[in-house]
Amino acid sequence: MKKIIAAIDFSDASFNALSYAAYLANAFNSTLIVVNAYNDTDAIDEIPVTEIFDSGSDLDKANHNFLVAQMEGVVRKFTVKIKGIVKKGKTIPVINKIANDEKASLIVMGMKGRGKSSSIFGSTTTAMIGKTTLPMIIVPEKTTYQPFENIVIAVDFKESTPASKFKVLNEIIKKYDPFLQILNVQKKNSRLTPETIAGKIRSGLMWDKYNHNFNIIENDDVGDGINQFLKKHPAQLVAMVARRHGLVERIFNKSNTRRMTKQANIPLLIMHAPKEAI
Repeated sequence: MKKIIAAIDFSDASFNALSYAAYLANAFNSTLIVVNAYNDTDAIDEIPVTEIFDSGSDLDKANHNFLVAQMEGVVRKFTVKIKGIVKKGKTIPVINKIANDEKASLIVMGMKGRGKSSSIFGSTTTAMIGKTTLPMIIVPEKTTYQPFENIVIAVDFKESTPASKFKVLNEIIKKYDPFLQILNVQKKNSRLTPETIAGKIRSGLMWDKYNHNFNIIENDDVGDGINQFLKKHPAQLVAMVARRHGLVERIFNKSNTRRMTKQANIPLLIMHAPKEAI
């Protein structure tokens, strides 16, 4: 992972994600790129200022100064190469453009629903999944970085892309040598079709070279199934693949996303299947 994007909106959730990204950048000797996208109408959440900004340039300067302050905090704590970018525009297009321009390997964003804070993270974070081809790590607000000793990888038997195709996941596995819990959640009383049996065999072979265990559980709600599994099998990361009409779409709908991250309180690694596998 040569470059990691940490997107922040000056909320507690995004600062927590920045800290998580800094730990990763430190572990992988990556360049950390801190990105803040803003519009003229954006509230500056949690910035301790008393003045009112009358122009876009004032807002840009305020955001830039606050970004620098956060970066200085990271530099004091970690030995990382760090770069900050403040850019006016809609959050998702700005992050995507910077990620593409910088040839980033990973995007890290926080997860928080709207409440007293004016944080954009929550809906924007989940929307980002469908707007980028880069892997993302979604960090729940109260979650802190922990070395990866156990990783749960949620699989769909229709998924045929080998783990070696997912570069970030592969790098994490090689560096930390975690125990992998390969998890498939099926609907209750579902019958094993020839396709399902073939997929099970294929998945078993796919993960055979890793230190792993294979698990099949029944639950009509995939998110609930994963959460119930995590209660019995604690992990530091949950990984899954985003595919059209696939596992991630079943989990990341309006009601499930915040509920899953809140209950599990574990970062989610969302990967995208390589083009040749779609």
